[in-house]
Amino acid sequence: MKIYLLRHGETGINAIGGRFQGQIDTPGAALTEKGRRQAREAGEKFRRMGLHFDLVYTSPQNRAMETAMLATGLSSDRLIPDDRLKEISFGPFEGQKWETMNPGTFHAMMYDFGNYVPGPGMESGIGLLTRVSSFLEDLKRQKPADTILVSTHGGVIRAALVHIHADPLTSFWQNPVGNCAWFEITCEGGTCSLTACDRK
Repeated sequence: MKIYLLRHGETGINAIGGRFQGQIDTPGAALTEKGRRQAREAGEKFRRMGLHFDLVYTSPQNRAMETAMLATGLSSDRLIPDDRLKEISFGPFEGQKWETMNPGTFHAMMYDFGNYVPGPGMESGIGLLTRVSSFLEDLKRQKPADTILVSTHGGVIRAALVHIHADPLTSFWQNPVGNCAWFEITCEGGTCSLTACDRK
């Protein structure tokens, strides 16, 4: 079984930079024209690789669903949304500039994610890792198809890589994941490993 993890294309918040995006689905968190082009280009790359996806799972957030549709040509009713694929929640900071967060908390989040303690309404690194690991372990156990696309977010993909490699959470941000970056995960004999990627 092969799982392809695909990050969504560029959003308005991505283009501005320096802001928390998280789980919001505001107009600013929608794909830009560049983001839509990135999604179509990712789909073209997959087709050149000879890939056909038997199943497409997606975060229910609009930017991930639109990326999946543009990359595959499928309609929304052919996608399988899963809440475990949502981006990490930054709670009240979503849509806000990075500087609005307490500097100590921000530093812990960026450089000591394993010990990051979120504030009210926010999600911990352990919480993110737990739900992403649950999704991947379900796929590994059930083997619902040979080739699977998962359209999701940068935080989810980083958590997936931590899970697959059994890395400490401190390595979380060390994995670069650009817009429409993709990662091929091969699962054989009960073991999953990273076998190819395009980090953008």
